[in-house]
Amino acid sequence: MSEQQIIPPYSWPLPPIMTMCMMALCWVLDKTLPLGWEPEDVTTFMRGTGWAIIIAAIAIDVWAMLTFRRHEANIMPHKSATNLIMDGPFAHSRNPIYLANVMLMVGFAFALGSRWFLLGGAMLFLILSEFAIKREERHMAALFPQQWPDYVKMVRRWV
Repeated sequence: MSEQQIIPPYSWPLPPIMTMCMMALCWVLDKTLPLGWEPEDVTTFMRGTGWAIIIAAIAIDVWAMLTFRRHEANIMPHKSATNLIMDGPFAHSRNPIYLANVMLMVGFAFALGSRWFLLGGAMLFLILSEFAIKREERHMAALFPQQWPDYVKMVRRWV
């Protein structure tokens, strides 16, 4: 496939911006139109579980970024991929950073006792699937036509 036929990985809006906007929207909605659990339903266990999910999400993000760095691969979503990474967190998920972003939303839902973050996590999952992942998958398939089909067979999109 010629260079002109390769779909750019991303232009606008960038996935990190999508995530930050969804988090900000949920925070604003939580403050202006609370849609939380009843205070007595937000237990210490629930909050602790939320923070554990947040910590796990950050750990997955850091692991993925370190894996990009180890492979000297481009991590910027608006630039072309330089490597097809299939180890580290990418051996378990084709999109560990997006998985971590959704996990953050779910973690904040439990930690803050806010249903807005739970709904936002579901919306972010759909938005990233439709507007980020599908485009990036076409990009990767075009750049790595020999390796990509095997990778897709071995590793699921999310988990």
